[in-house]
Amino acid sequence: MVANEIKLIGIVCERSVDLTDRLDENGCLKEDATVKIIQVPCSGLIQPIMMETALKNGAQGCFATGCRMGDCHYRDGNRFLQHRLEGTRMPKLKPSVDKERVEAYWLSALEYEKLKHLIDEFRSTTDKLGLPEKKMANASAS
Repeated sequence: MVANEIKLIGIVCERSVDLTDRLDENGCLKEDATVKIIQVPCSGLIQPIMMETALKNGAQGCFATGCRMGDCHYRDGNRFLQHRLEGTRMPKLKPSVDKERVEAYWLSALEYEKLKHLIDEFRSTTDKLGLPEKKMANASAS
């Protein structure tokens, strides 16, 4: 893998962990340029297809963050995402998605250090898994 190649994609609720001054001009963590961050107003807007697309496009893993449970700024966005990833709310994460490559974290604005630790653990898991298979490559060729 090329140095500074994106390995992990994080889809982050703007109201959860505070990333002020922690992203570079490309939206990557300043402390780790292999982690690309996409910020959304609420984790309830995160659709499983967004995470699936990150994996199909070569990310080793994709994580989402939302507010702590019971503390969502927009009421239930974090629960909506949690239920989608668990498969109890539509749209659901497809069964073909490797669940070891998808994570969700429920963090307050003050928990950046905890996020870094969770990212390190997640990276350790995804590094052991290696690169995801490009299942769609053959389908697009036909």
